[in-house]
Amino acid sequence: MLSSKLFHTAFLLLFAADVLVVDSKVRGKPNRNKVDSEDSGGNWGEGGNAPPPRGPHFAKDTPKSVLAAVGAPAHIPCKARNLGAKSVSWIRHKDLHVLTVGSFTFTNDERFSAHRDPSSGDWVLVLRHPQPSDSGYYECSISTKPVTAVSVKLEVVVPSAELLGDGSVYLDKGSTLNLTCVVHFSPTPPEFILWYHRDKLVNYGRRGGREIQVVTEHRGELTRSSLLVYNATLLDSGRYSCKPANAKKVSVVVHVLQSETPEAMKTTSNGDALAHNNLIFSVMTAAAFCLLTSSKDDLNFYKVVPWCLHFRLFSLFTNR
Repeated sequence: MLSSKLFHTAFLLLFAADVLVVDSKVRGKPNRNKVDSEDSGGNWGEGGNAPPPRGPHFAKDTPKSVLAAVGAPAHIPCKARNLGAKSVSWIRHKDLHVLTVGSFTFTNDERFSAHRDPSSGDWVLVLRHPQPSDSGYYECSISTKPVTAVSVKLEVVVPSAELLGDGSVYLDKGSTLNLTCVVHFSPTPPEFILWYHRDKLVNYGRRGGREIQVVTEHRGELTRSSLLVYNATLLDSGRYSCKPANAKKVSVVVHVLQSETPEAMKTTSNGDALAHNNLIFSVMTAAAFCLLTSSKDDLNFYKVVPWCLHFRLFSLFTNR
C-alpha cells in the first residue's frame, strides 16, 4: 500500500507542473455514450487557414462530458493526436488515483481498462458496470513537458421503466393486445428487454396458433418496446411484466372480456317482446272470460267483473 501511494505521488509530481487544460464548449453527436464535445471541424486558426498543431495535442472535438447508464459499459474517449513516443494516462479526480497508463491498468478495480480504438485513434477509458457513485471528473493527460491534459465529466444515471396504462388494461376477446414499455434515461439501448405473462417468459413468434410480436426502437435517451398479441383470448388475461436489462421490472394487469355480439342482443330483445305480448293476451283473455261468465242478474255486475278479472290474472301468473 505504501509503495502504491509513493508511486502515485511521484507520478503526479512528475506531470503536475504547468498543466494545460483544454475545455470544450460545443455539443457534439453522441458516440456510444452521450458525449458533449467541441465543434469537430478542422479549422484551428482564424478563418480556418492555420494548420493544426504538429506535436501531441487533443482534437477540437475532445469531449466535455459523457452520459452513461447503469447496466451498460461507460466509454470515455480521449482524442489525443500525434502522440509519437508519448503516452496517455487516465486519472480520477476525486482521489487523484492513476487508473491507466497506455494500455496498462494501475488500479485494483477490475472494472477499469483502457485501449486505443484503431478506427478513430482515440484512447478510450472503459468502465464496466458503472454506478452513480462513479460520476465525476476523469482526466486524460499526455506525457509532454509540461503535461497536456483534458478533463471529462462522467455522469452515470439510473434508467427507469414505465408500462403505459393506468395499472389495468381492458380489451374485448379477439382484439389485438398492445402493451408498450418505455425505458427512460437510457443513453444506450438496454442489452435486452424481456416480457413476462404471469411470471412466465413470453414465447415470441407464435403461441397456440396465434402470432406474437415484439417491436423495439431507441431514440435519444428513450427506448420503447411494444408487445403485440393478436386475436387475444380469455387465457391472455393476467399480469404482464416488462424487464429491461438496466431497469427494474414494471407490471400491468390485462383483462380480456367476453363481448356481447349483436346476435345475442337481438335474441334477448325478441324474447322480451314475446313475453310482453303474452302478458297482454292473457289479460284480454281473462277479461273476456269474466264478461262471458257474468250477467246482469248477479249481485252486482260492476263488482263481480273486477273480482273475477283479478282472480283469473292471479291464476295465470301462479300457473306460469
